[in-house]
Amino acid sequence: MTVTSVDTADGEERDERVPVLYGVVRFEPGEERRVRDTTIAFDSPRSAELFAVESGWHDFQVCPLFFFVDTVTMPAAGRVLLGAALARSVRRAGGR
Repeated sequence: MTVTSVDTADGEERDERVPVLYGVVRFEPGEERRVRDTTIAFDSPRSAELFAVESGWHDFQVCPLFFFVDTVTMPAAGRVLLGAALARSVRRAGGR
């Protein structure tokens, strides 16, 4: 996802890849580190890691999530509302 932010120093808009949500990838035991499953939609890396630890996962990786949706403008409060953007994404993917 690309989030547009306005630099208050010069008033210019800049496109940045900013993770809005985070996920946890759990690996199968062994040296190959094959992905066992992925759990998504955490607000912060810390909450994703807490989920993995509380679930008893030993080999996992927290990662930022990026979505292929229209550009979203970052509100002044710093929170991004994804509902409409994600709904458009689902419609484009044919409801899958």
